[in-house]
Amino acid sequence: MNETNSLTIRAAEPDDAAALTAMTNLPGVRHGTLQLPFGPHARLEQRLAAGREDHLLVGVTRDATGAEEIVAHGGLLPRQRRRAHVGEILLIVHDDHVGRGHGTAMLRALLDLADHWLGLRRLELEVNTDNVAAIRLYERHGFEIEGTKRGDTLRAGELIDCHIMGRLRAAPRLAGAHASEVR
Repeated sequence: MNETNSLTIRAAEPDDAAALTAMTNLPGVRHGTLQLPFGPHARLEQRLAAGREDHLLVGVTRDATGAEEIVAHGGLLPRQRRRAHVGEILLIVHDDHVGRGHGTAMLRALLDLADHWLGLRRLELEVNTDNVAAIRLYERHGFEIEGTKRGDTLRAGELIDCHIMGRLRAAPRLAGAHASEVR
């Protein structure tokens, strides 16, 4: 587990499905994502129980009684075959916890996983063009807008645009004496 500013980041578990479903059905979360209203609990529970190679994390806080509340969710979805060096980032923050640094903490944890544990060279994501706070967060962490998909997403009866953002990094370096032995 990783703790940052009263936020504990840990792997998502099947028991988190109900809280994550409730969070993804919040109006603010739904507004900024591709989530449909009334997303079913079972779909997320199955995904968490499947044990796929998706790296799904949750950010939790504790109240005065010690009860845990999931306030953020992030994922790093690795690609396969000729795109095995690529991962897709997803990130949401509970409507009542926006602006407290939880998105930044979750993104940092996902970037650490991608850079230092999985050796991914390219990370990508899609973000609605009107989600200015998220765009700025991604830009602060090295993502660049690579393109815009016009009329990409239907939200509340209107078509909205979506940016494609990406971040590239050099390949991980070899450590110590072994670097000089590789030819």
